[in-house]
Amino acid sequence: MSKKLPTAVIIIIALAAALAVIFLAGRYGWKIFGFDACSGAVIKSVEISDGQVEIKGSCPGLVPKGFIGFVSKEEGDKLFVGFRFSAVFGFFETGDFDITIPVKGEIGEVYVKTAGDEYLVDTELYK
Repeated sequence: MSKKLPTAVIIIIALAAALAVIFLAGRYGWKIFGFDACSGAVIKSVEISDGQVEIKGSCPGLVPKGFIGFVSKEEGDKLFVGFRFSAVFGFFETGDFDITIPVKGEIGEVYVKTAGDEYLVDTELYK
């Protein structure tokens, strides 16, 4: 019986480590694919100020998925932002988000970018 106890402990530790790796890969690994892993979002407000853009919004689905992150890219006076939601890996989160993105230049336009689409957010609505 003394040999089985260490084997059982090793199996439990290995399973816990494998589950942790799978969870972390699902939660953060999508960023490797950038905008190709992003989906659209419902934008509720955009506030552009010196050095940062604050965006508030939520998941566009009828059944909200948890917000797990965003990616952004600044090109001239344009800011492209992609959002990621997941029912599996975002179960600790709500579908709502409030993010602040630091920017280097002056931003005039904000776009939501997904794998196959991009659309301009009408920032005039939020002034």
